[in-house]
Amino acid sequence: MPLPTSKSELLKNLQQAYEKLDGEFDGMDESAGRICEISAAGETTCSICDVLAYQIGWGELLLSWDKHEKANKTVHMPAKGFKWNQLGELAAHFYDKHTDHSLKQLRSKFKRTYNKLYQWIESLSDDELFSIGMREWTGDKWPMVKWIQVNTVAPYQSARTKVRRFKRDHIKI
Repeated sequence: MPLPTSKSELLKNLQQAYEKLDGEFDGMDESAGRICEISAAGETTCSICDVLAYQIGWGELLLSWDKHEKANKTVHMPAKGFKWNQLGELAAHFYDKHTDHSLKQLRSKFKRTYNKLYQWIESLSDDELFSIGMREWTGDKWPMVKWIQVNTVAPYQSARTKVRRFKRDHIKI
């Protein structure tokens, strides 16, 4: 998927990806939320609830990177205690953090995270979104728009495909 070239296009893509993914959970029974049958990193599997925990986790990280830099705090990337070669462990951390939450609770938190992301993006200038090096945490290779897309829109779309496959294989409607 090519990067959006305007803030409005990014917001539209984010909204569409969020609504499509969240819509997959409409009418889903809570009991289906913890069935571990969705392919995850490596040869592991995760549940519907884990899929949501993952989206929430990355959304919160994205927001925290910018918030910490603006507050002159240390930005831990990808997250405190994790390196880029430990993304499987980070995903497991997201799952564990939300293991006691129901599908309904996770959907609500996912919506709140999405709304915070949307508002944050609205607050950014075009220079901040599309110019390289506007924040230290974005580095000198990617504009912020790419960080946003690879941590929201793209994984929402990928997750939707996995959720649809899970529903086809496990949920009789």
